Amino acid sequence: MAGGGKGERVLLYKKYEFGDTAVYYVQTDWGIGLSLYPANVEIGDADALCCDSMVQVSLRGDYNLADYTQGVTMRNRSSVILQIVSQKKEGNKVETSLSDGKGNEYLHVLDFDKNTGVFTVWTEYTNHTKKVQILESLQSFSVSGIYRVSSEKITDAGLKLVRMTSAWSRECRLKTDEFCSLGLDMSWARYGVKCERFGEIGSMPNRGYFPFAAITDEKSGFILAAMLEAPYSWQMEVYKEKETSALSGGAADYEFGHWFKKIAPGESYRTDCAFLRVRYGTVNDVCNDFVRFQDARLSVPKSEEDMPVLFNEYCTTWGVPSEKNITEILESIRGIPFGYFVIDAGWYKPEKCGWCNATGDWVQNRHLFPNGISETVRKIREQGMQAGIWFEFEVAGRDSEAFRKKDMLLKRDGNILTTKNRRFFDLRKKEVQDYLKEKVCDFLRENGFTYIKIDYNDTYGMGCDGAESLGEGGREVAEESLRFLERLKESVPDIVIENCSSGGSRIEPKRMREVSMCSFSDAHESKEIPIVAANVSRVIPARQSQIWAVIRENDTIDRIVWSMTSAMFGRICVSGDVHKINSAQKAKVKEGIEFYNAVKDVIRFGDIAETECSITYFREPQGCQIYKKVSRDLNRMLILAHFFERPYNLCESDVGGYKLAAAYTSLDFDVTNGRLRLRPTGEYQSGAFLFERI
Repeated sequence: MAGGGKGERVLLYKKYEFGDTAVYYVQTDWGIGLSLYPANVEIGDADALCCDSMVQVSLRGDYNLADYTQGVTMRNRSSVILQIVSQKKEGNKVETSLSDGKGNEYLHVLDFDKNTGVFTVWTEYTNHTKKVQILESLQSFSVSGIYRVSSEKITDAGLKLVRMTSAWSRECRLKTDEFCSLGLDMSWARYGVKCERFGEIGSMPNRGYFPFAAITDEKSGFILAAMLEAPYSWQMEVYKEKETSALSGGAADYEFGHWFKKIAPGESYRTDCAFLRVRYGTVNDVCNDFVRFQDARLSVPKSEEDMPVLFNEYCTTWGVPSEKNITEILESIRGIPFGYFVIDAGWYKPEKCGWCNATGDWVQNRHLFPNGISETVRKIREQGMQAGIWFEFEVAGRDSEAFRKKDMLLKRDGNILTTKNRRFFDLRKKEVQDYLKEKVCDFLRENGFTYIKIDYNDTYGMGCDGAESLGEGGREVAEESLRFLERLKESVPDIVIENCSSGGSRIEPKRMREVSMCSFSDAHESKEIPIVAANVSRVIPARQSQIWAVIRENDTIDRIVWSMTSAMFGRICVSGDVHKINSAQKAKVKEGIEFYNAVKDVIRFGDIAETECSITYFREPQGCQIYKKVSRDLNRMLILAHFFERPYNLCESDVGGYKLAAAYTSLDFDVTNGRLRLRPTGEYQSGAFLFERI
């Protein structure tokens, strides 16, 4: 039988209220359960919640408590049968100590942020037995007793699971499934576990799915959402057997992610954090809460506070930057208020081969930079910009000498771990750390760079040798990657760090906390940029989301406005043929930056109020997208409108109570009777509109 079922011992251990959320700790024969609901929901019978343990753990040698779970889930193993040793609430934090009575002890922490309503949750295991214990799973969080609060009875029929699918240039697209379509409906006998387990294996955690899930009851507006710190392999699970469900998540376990870890007597292991939000509202509402919470955690250089616009030369030189062409670009952009100038890939290109697979040696090309790259940096800084440079320091490309330095590279089952054109440095080794200090940290400092774009264009998958399991080896390397960011900051104080991984493949919360910005996607100048940018805006703060605005010599004014407004979901990063465009084109770019500078406060601090998008197929987009963001005090509102290919089923937006303050657009439009009416005369037209409260 499942934990908390009829006939089992179920007690309400404790109830707390934090803001608009009620937190229940429920004692069952399957451990201590955790349930979260809006504070106005009445829970009369704790037994009916069918809770299971809030500490989802598996120690080697345990057994499954429910039938039919082998190969389906590692939840509810016998290791979860724990009792509370103590629980204390201090301020907005609850710390619960638990034990199995045999020396396996746990600390479960729930910490509430009153400004956003977001809970931070993590779990720590300590081995107080007299032998080595092997963790095969330890999840960051588990919430159970989930049901449809709009129903008159306890049931999860009608609930929906919302996830975000991700792929290259397709980051964070919403996907909604009703529980029954996933097979998550109860059997006639209240028996037989069902589980929807999903996640990602490897060092590019935003592939397949972004580490987010929400369970919604559309009738009442109830929503429970979770987001994970996930620098390496991760998983989430919706678990179902009886009338209610459970949601858990954390690092990928032994079954899903090839992970186990040995814990010696006296040692501890702590999970990464999970973030939970319970409220009435929409997916956009909980995403706003998560984004505001993440934004408050950031500590970035002072230069980042006013969100300067960037120039990156990648889509100008396509991997062949040089002192000569950068000098020409600098002259062409003189007078345009850029804060950063980034030298992208190719500055290290050997004479014997191309730049793409030559990463790893990091020797500046003296033919491209005959006076040394520091002279180019001087020219950039002379024009009032900070200088940035591109590295992919964690890998060695096939054409590099580093590719053959076997002792410095990751191995799996004794063989060098090789993808199509890359091998991976073993960041745990001191010789690798010393090598990267010289090649990256010292290089940046000696040449005057105060910005680094860190790219990462492949994954080492299930893991590597050097630890007790492949998954643990992979996790250790991912942690060393994060530690290297700290070394960068120590080496170059106030350095601006951009996180890029084939675009947005590593934009999970733990890494994003350590960087200033990310590349939102590798969608450089494609049709779907505004769709992807709107999707990504749900999961990272706007001031961190760097979006390409590539300008071409033959661009029409419509196209320039399209590119500039597409980047206004976050940080504008201009690239392209800026040295070839005419005065009218350049004036339109400058006008876009001026408009952007006037609405930065709404972009950075505002909440997503509405996202209407009728497009289903990104590569042949038919329809339009209208995106609305409103300042916290509701005094200012920004609308970004993009019309793709015909037909259009939405050409207006409600702006009641507001007046138009400014616009940057190529669309015909008017504001009448509280409606913004848009009249596209052709395809791929767009506009940005600032409204202020009347």
